[in-house]
Amino acid sequence: MYDLIGVGIGPMNLGLSALAHPTPLRTLFFDESEQFSWHPGMMIKDSMMQTSFISDLVTLADPTSPFTYLNYLRSINRLHTFYFYEKLLISRQEYNAYLKWVSTQLEDLHFSTRVIDIQDTGDSYEVLVEEVATGKRTTYETRNIVLGTGSKPSIPASFDDGVIHNTQYVMEKESLLKQEKVSIVGSGQSAAEIFLDLLTSDRPETFELEWISRSTIFETLETGKLGEEIFSPSYVQYFNSLPLETRQDAVTKFARSQNGISPETLQAIYEHLYDLPQDDAKRINIRANLEVNQITREQDFTISMRHTELHDERTSKTGAVVAATGFVPSLPRFVNRLDIEFEGEQAWKVDANYRIHRTVKANHHLYATTNLELSHGPAADNLGMSVSRNQLILNDVAGKELYPVEQHATFTTFN
Repeated sequence: MYDLIGVGIGPMNLGLSALAHPTPLRTLFFDESEQFSWHPGMMIKDSMMQTSFISDLVTLADPTSPFTYLNYLRSINRLHTFYFYEKLLISRQEYNAYLKWVSTQLEDLHFSTRVIDIQDTGDSYEVLVEEVATGKRTTYETRNIVLGTGSKPSIPASFDDGVIHNTQYVMEKESLLKQEKVSIVGSGQSAAEIFLDLLTSDRPETFELEWISRSTIFETLETGKLGEEIFSPSYVQYFNSLPLETRQDAVTKFARSQNGISPETLQAIYEHLYDLPQDDAKRINIRANLEVNQITREQDFTISMRHTELHDERTSKTGAVVAATGFVPSLPRFVNRLDIEFEGEQAWKVDANYRIHRTVKANHHLYATTNLELSHGPAADNLGMSVSRNQLILNDVAGKELYPVEQHATFTTFN
């Protein structure tokens, strides 16, 4: 009998495993991937994290843990180098290397193993898993389950199948640079990073680059100190207590906090545009106020758009399209048999401790580290909040305080 089994091994469940490691809890985590991998298609050179290295997998809960980012640096003889670096933000590639380092040290992580089904026995859950390579199936029994299946790329159905999602960018970059023209659709950090990377790459003299955004302006990421306090346990607890209608309205207000572009990225883009020779600048187009309705393909792609303020129709011909159009929760089919209570069409009803409400009463529970936007607001997918999330889950599973959570660490009072 296990205390907790995790479905999926992304950064959230990886951190949960790391924090559970020194506790008496018996845990297992399964993922069908061969090894840990975090958005390999967005490992763009020099792309930076938007959260501090302090918000690694464990430090905010246990700075003495062997799985801190600083201990990772010590293990590869880069601690003094980092000390002289004197920055809070690290590269995405460095963070990914840190995550992989942690994943190799935890014995409760099982890769190349997919969860096929989960059954509620009345007293516990039976988890059926299958080894990807051999097809061998095994059943495990657990008192609790955490669903950490993450998200999957979201591309509108009206876009041609040949459109590339930004998660595939690095793998497709070489072929993109062979096109006469490439168009990027989206207005967030991912779109900006791809635009900057193509802008600064060696490319043919006739190469055209187009960035299409529905927004009037490119919002900068909220970096004000008081503004960042919405990424705190006290705000998340407050948000979770609000009525459903209030939370639904509030979710639409957090675009800048969730989808804003880092000031450093926008500055770098502007500096490179400023330095372009006039002939090169003519082949670079940034187009705002355009909502893409459809993308079709014959020989080239045709992007059909509508101006959001002038309300006229526009089209653009291009050789390739990269869609930085976000993500939707990846929800396995077997969860439909677990009597989960919903808020709205797809959102689970989840309490402040990340416990999923069920329509049946039970002493064994489901927890969520995904599909949390409506229940936990702007911090739902924020990596900096993953530690406090995992603290609450482990404390709830253990029935006691394994890790104290700072509930009043903000100067702002939200309630």
